[in-house]
Amino acid sequence: MKKVNTAISALFILVMIVAVWVWAVSVHTWTPMGTLASLLCLTLFIWTGLRAIPALTGYIIRPYATEAAIGDDSQEERQRTWWRIVLWVVASRVLLILVAYVFWVLKEGGAESLFSRFIDIWHIRGIDAMSYLGIAERWYVTEGDPRFHIVFLPLFPVAIKLAQFFTGSYMAAGFAVANLCTLTAALFAYELARLDMGRRNALRVVKYIFIFPSAFFFFIPMTEALFLLLSLMALYYVRKKRWLLGCLCAALAGFTRSPGILLAVPIAVEFARDLAAGYRQMDRKAFTNRLILAGVSLVTVSFGLLAYLYINYNVTGNAFQFSIYQREHWSQRFYFFFDTVKYQMEYAVNTFKDADYRSFLGLWLPNLTGIFLVLFLMIRSAKKLNPAYMAYMIVYFVYVVAPTWLLSAPRYFAVAFPLAFAAVLLTEDKKWKDTVLTSLFIAGGLLYLAVFVSGYPVY
Repeated sequence: MKKVNTAISALFILVMIVAVWVWAVSVHTWTPMGTLASLLCLTLFIWTGLRAIPALTGYIIRPYATEAAIGDDSQEERQRTWWRIVLWVVASRVLLILVAYVFWVLKEGGAESLFSRFIDIWHIRGIDAMSYLGIAERWYVTEGDPRFHIVFLPLFPVAIKLAQFFTGSYMAAGFAVANLCTLTAALFAYELARLDMGRRNALRVVKYIFIFPSAFFFFIPMTEALFLLLSLMALYYVRKKRWLLGCLCAALAGFTRSPGILLAVPIAVEFARDLAAGYRQMDRKAFTNRLILAGVSLVTVSFGLLAYLYINYNVTGNAFQFSIYQREHWSQRFYFFFDTVKYQMEYAVNTFKDADYRSFLGLWLPNLTGIFLVLFLMIRSAKKLNPAYMAYMIVYFVYVVAPTWLLSAPRYFAVAFPLAFAAVLLTEDKKWKDTVLTSLFIAGGLLYLAVFVSGYPVY
């Protein structure tokens, strides 16, 4: 085992060295703050990986019998807990609406009706929500500005289209779908957490998901709530050995947002663990059948992304037209995640010096804070968190931080459910830790909501 961990760690470090060398020879300008931020990010990431590797290999080969058994809720206890979660989520939505309205009144200096200015308060016309509503109403088109909507994946608009038959309004349907998904996601988060921890900590997982500073995006017509729900469902069903159903949920996540394909990583870890246990216990025929099931199920995860590529081809004649629009219209491509931290820090420093506080507080400071907060949670929980979840967080971090024009890091991290598990594991030994982290998350959420409602560039 030690030799295996050493070999994997050496390979990981080698990949990082090559990446840094390629990056270093391509950078034309260096700034002290940008360089320091990128090197700090890279160091923390490598440290996280090195801490996670032994836990991952041990998780795969460790017999299931060594795990501590987690008691199941009785049906009555489960129903009572579910009602508690439902009431908490509904109450939090109402409180969110009222707090946003207060921020709006403070900004505008008047007391207009909450409902008459609801769309303005939530800046629906200034974010991607309008693109999803447009797709729901007209599908993808090839002319005018709406042709760029092909970069947005289709499952959420399809859900809005179906809900519109009941609401009579695409806007109302968007809010309805987002909040129904939010409610259901809370229940699945609890059930997934109960596979590893007691009821109290499982409820704390739900809490941390919904007090994450950018969690208010679950309320509005955006893909976050649906993607979170499908991600939780995928891992829950895979953990319950309902492999194909879990992989189908992952495929639907990949039909909602492109990072959904990354769910293949934790699913593959769970498959590897199951196969390792089966190799010791099954005959050759049974093991072969299990291996075939694993392969077929993993292939299923790609169906959502493949369906999206087909839609691109059917609409535009090019399966990768979305990437062309991202590059040409938004100057968006993938590069090294630590280079992203470099330019984010440079923009933060420059906008602060220029007194451009809207961009500083709306974009660059929240992005940098989110990136380093996530790295802190990852590195601190690398040996405690379920290794399949940690593997997912590592690839997810690289994927979402890598864009060359990153504007929405806090929103992207809101759907990274392992962060809530990490927060619980890091605060379970001392109540004051839970109090401090909860307070910091709530304070950060209020500040981020305030700048969003104030019309700062929060995407």
